[in-house]
Amino acid sequence: MKEHPRVKLAVVICTLRRPASLARALGSLARCRLPQAADWSVLVVDNARCAETKAVVEAFRDRLPIALLVEPVTGLAHARNAAIATIACDYFMWTDDDVAVDRDWIREHESAVAQHPEAAFFGGPILPRFEGSPPTWIETVLPHIYTAFAGRDLSHETARFDRSSAQLPFGANLVIRAAEQRQFPYDTTLGRQPGWRILGGEELDCLKRICAMGGIGFWVPTARVEHWIDPARQSVDYLRRFYAGVGFAQGRRALAANPTMAWPAALHTRWQMICSEATYLMGRMTGKPETWIKALKQSAKLSGQIAARRAFASRVEPGSRG
Repeated sequence: MKEHPRVKLAVVICTLRRPASLARALGSLARCRLPQAADWSVLVVDNARCAETKAVVEAFRDRLPIALLVEPVTGLAHARNAAIATIACDYFMWTDDDVAVDRDWIREHESAVAQHPEAAFFGGPILPRFEGSPPTWIETVLPHIYTAFAGRDLSHETARFDRSSAQLPFGANLVIRAAEQRQFPYDTTLGRQPGWRILGGEELDCLKRICAMGGIGFWVPTARVEHWIDPARQSVDYLRRFYAGVGFAQGRRALAANPTMAWPAALHTRWQMICSEATYLMGRMTGKPETWIKALKQSAKLSGQIAARRAFASRVEPGSRG
């Protein structure tokens, strides 16, 4: 009787000069229960040619089936695409260097893959975990800023994803079948990259393209990970940068759909931003985070949209207002 080939799972972690955080992530993988019927490997993509990153990987060679790849072009999407071009596998298991996976993370995704061979992707819960003692205001408004810390838990909302899904998994806990992943690499204009704004969305863009072509996915509520939030990200400045990135992406999508957006609309956006910023500043004076957090998000998003318009105008119509 002919034996079926073993499924090959490749865990990929892209990292940029965070050796201590990477060591924690790899340590959680080393404590995972091994796959029951699949072969597996770990690839760390060093996006900075960092000696400390190499040393961390070397320290885990006796505990993990691990390899190191250097991608000199900075940007998370570049790093992910380098992994796609390098690894021979059946499924890519994406997570981040600031994540700690549960002990059964690999097995739960392995089981989902076996149960749903028709599926192109799978996702699981991402639970924010704050280092130290976060500011009280963060704890108060966390439901309003959950996604800013890559928090994602759709366990009570959906079990299956398709082209009609409004919400999709995030890249810190995401499995994509290699056939679809190679067909739909990551957009290098999206995702984390140098600059003040924190850009993202490359994984959501990829999943939307997969779904648009008829691909489906499944939620795996038992495949959990923790996303560690360092003190530097427990701040208003981080949230402003994050939501400015969200607004920048929104503005770019809108301009791509309608490049002739009228200049009066830009003036209206600026006025909305000024009003939102004023509401935020007044709210900070009252000390009620429930009052000012929404205004902060709105102000930052609008500033990102304005920046997107300016970038679009300077690229497409030099000298035009944007």
